[in-house]
Amino acid sequence: MSTQQNQLAQRREALLLKIRAQRQILTLQTQGIRQSLDMAELGYQCASSVMSRIKQRPLVAIAIAAVVFVIKPTRIASVSRSALKTWQIWRAIAPIIQQFSASKKNTASG
Repeated sequence: MSTQQNQLAQRREALLLKIRAQRQILTLQTQGIRQSLDMAELGYQCASSVMSRIKQRPLVAIAIAAVVFVIKPTRIASVSRSALKTWQIWRAIAPIIQQFSASKKNTASG
């Protein structure tokens, strides 16, 4: 092989490595976006479900609103803090659960 062909082969190999690295970076970046979109979709589905149930049972919605109004605001703040902490924990472990279930599916099918 001539020197020029050797240089072209090395250049091609370097470019292929660069492409592979860029694809991996892109995959990692899109995973974060995908997780955010999945959470947004889940939130939308929950809100949609709640709204459809409220439309079906308006008296229940009124009762819940009355209970929230009667409960002291400090209690609501305490429950909100607990809910926020639970949500943060869920956000931390959800990817781990997804990876586990994906690996479990892969081992079951393979």
